[in-house]
Amino acid sequence: TATRIERYVLTGLLGNKFPLFNNKYISTGVAVVLAGFLAFSSGGDGKGALALWPLFGCINQILAALVLTTVTVYLKRKGGLAWLISGIPALFLAGMTLWAILVNQGLYMDSGNMLLQVLNMLVFVVSIWVIAEGLIRFMKTSSGEMAPAT
Repeated sequence: TATRIERYVLTGLLGNKFPLFNNKYISTGVAVVLAGFLAFSSGGDGKGALALWPLFGCINQILAALVLTTVTVYLKRKGGLAWLISGIPALFLAGMTLWAILVNQGLYMDSGNMLLQVLNMLVFVVSIWVIAEGLIRFMKTSSGEMAPAT
């Protein structure tokens, strides 16, 4: 399942720019090679991916903020002020998670863990991007602008 999801991500991110990634066999092969590299990056025991475990919390919280943002846009489209029910927690969660990412960056720098430093900053940049996209969508959404039923 994880390989299939990684293949979808590779196709979605790179398929337009590099049509080679639209081939499911190529994308699957790249996904397997990347996963294998990560698994054995710390030696032959296959526990290399455990090096990424410290990033899990922040990534999970950013996904939660994304879900809350999606609900907020939906509620705004329905009209009224119900969007505040999810909008306020979404802003709080996004803000605290970004703060935690920056705090963790300092810890990773102090420990000299280059892998976590690079990936943590990548998570930070993607998080800012996702939050900005959510805010843009929220601002463009008119209250009561529900799509017609089909």
